[in-house]
Amino acid sequence: MSSDSMKSDGADSAWLRKFRTKRQVTLYLLAALTGAVSGLVAVIFRYSVYVLTGIFSSIPAQMGLIGWVLVPIAGSAVSSFLTTRYAPEASGHGVPEVMEAYVLEGGKIRPRVPIIKTISAAFTIGSGGSCGREGPIAQIGSGTGSSLAQIFKLGRMETRTLVVCGLASGIAATFSAPLGGALFGIEVLVGELTAISVVPVILASVIGVAVANGLFGEEAGSFVAPQLALGSYTELIFYFIMGLLFGIISKLWVKILYYTESFFQRLQTSEYFKPVIGGALLGLLSAWVIVLESIFNYQGVFTGISPYVPAVMGSGYGFINAALLGTVPLLALVTFGFLKMLATAFSIGSGGSGGVFAPTLFMGAGLGGALGILFNTFAPDIAPHPTAYALVGMAAMFAGAAHVPVTCIIMTMEMTGDYALILPLMISVSSSYIVGQAVMKESIYTEKLRMRGINVRKGLYIDALRSVKAKQIMTRNPATLSPDMTAEEALHMLTLTHHTKFPVVDSEGRIVGTVIAEVLEKRCDEEGCDYKVRDLMDKNFLVVSMETTMDEVLHRMMEKNEGHAVVLDPEDPTRMIGFLTKTDVFRAYEWAIAMLRLDGSMRESIPAFRDMIE
Repeated sequence: MSSDSMKSDGADSAWLRKFRTKRQVTLYLLAALTGAVSGLVAVIFRYSVYVLTGIFSSIPAQMGLIGWVLVPIAGSAVSSFLTTRYAPEASGHGVPEVMEAYVLEGGKIRPRVPIIKTISAAFTIGSGGSCGREGPIAQIGSGTGSSLAQIFKLGRMETRTLVVCGLASGIAATFSAPLGGALFGIEVLVGELTAISVVPVILASVIGVAVANGLFGEEAGSFVAPQLALGSYTELIFYFIMGLLFGIISKLWVKILYYTESFFQRLQTSEYFKPVIGGALLGLLSAWVIVLESIFNYQGVFTGISPYVPAVMGSGYGFINAALLGTVPLLALVTFGFLKMLATAFSIGSGGSGGVFAPTLFMGAGLGGALGILFNTFAPDIAPHPTAYALVGMAAMFAGAAHVPVTCIIMTMEMTGDYALILPLMISVSSSYIVGQAVMKESIYTEKLRMRGINVRKGLYIDALRSVKAKQIMTRNPATLSPDMTAEEALHMLTLTHHTKFPVVDSEGRIVGTVIAEVLEKRCDEEGCDYKVRDLMDKNFLVVSMETTMDEVLHRMMEKNEGHAVVLDPEDPTRMIGFLTKTDVFRAYEWAIAMLRLDGSMRESIPAFRDMIE
């Protein structure tokens, strides 16, 4: 090799290193900015919820019990108008929408979504909607990261990284849990540490917490709980039993939520009106809960900025803190723990804007606290601290519902500042997670996407294939046969093209069937070639849309034992616009893996492939 060539290679390497360093520094700076903005937005959102809660809670003080029925109706009406008219993806609990954007849209989220989500969720929660503020802040943070990436025209990988940074820092700022927030973003969106640069996510989470705590105070995101400890190693049996039970109960909660959502989706009424119906149902339930509160002698933990609301309304922090302090009676813990499922299903399942994180913690605290009282009653020497089960129950319930076990363990310790319950947390969370996955494969987040026909599977290479759609690799204007062709004419086409299967299109351009080369050859060998193509074609052929992802195409092919698929025109479903073979799918898959390996870093998408085929 000449000295000039060596100098040229050295210059290229130096330029490449400089380019990579510049990209890395840019990503870190934008991650830090995303974290700062998410922390600031978390504070603004939190204040907005407190202000609106104060305003709405003053109405029942003047009107009495009927006020608690009317307040969630009013808040739901405002929230419904904003989301339905301006940003439908801002309805619901937010995280599934972020997952969909992350997987299918390369992390692109419309800039208006964070704004609409902030206002609509504040009205939903502030008016007593049974929702958490964590999901909205996560979606707001993700939208912030996506918007920054679009402003600075970043690539697909960097955009998705900033989406994770936004979601992680939003959760971290809400709970004052930087490590838990970072892990939540990675476990929920990415699925594995190798598939993303972790440092920007951690940086964003730390800055988000620093900004939120600096403006709001460190106590804002934490729960109030006494220092607790494991009574003895024998007590781990009780925590294991609780984990097993919560693995089942958590899936009951998921089923209730999405059964309610399906009911409202089938309801023949205006999209503007559905959340209002949900608000009315919540109001009626809350009126009943107020009566139960007096019967159970329930007293929640409320402050000046977080005034009284019925136990099942709002995020439920007043109930959670009371359960952690051990001031909630057994019947109230059980009753309100289960009624919270209905209340949240009414609020979110009807299309209201809010999160499921805090309500799920509420259920875990209530039912876990109840189990703690029972264990303490029958074995006081083994289970001396019944409130510890409320704390561990929060993590176990969410682990079973959301399938994020590591996040639940770390975040619970960060939120409470109590590391003495690490063993109970680990055994309850892991057993709940295992049982939860066995009962129902999907989590509370992925189930919503599954209902939409989107299969979010964690995994690097599968995700690369999932980012390619049928329209990108289908063969346009493929060779076709006419139904009036003879088998001999069709065999001549086979000789010319070497294809194994042909779509059959009539004289008016309509797709009427497919025919396999093997059928043509067999009929000609045994019975001559007098048959027409219409006599040999298969009218029950596999059909996909232009937007179907390639992993879904492959799944359908395997399900039907079919090696080809017809892509139909969305404007005229009788006409074919493309043809796919299993070879096309495998070629895209192999090319994706090759690009991932050659790239030198663990990436989730194949932008070069998308650019080439588009």
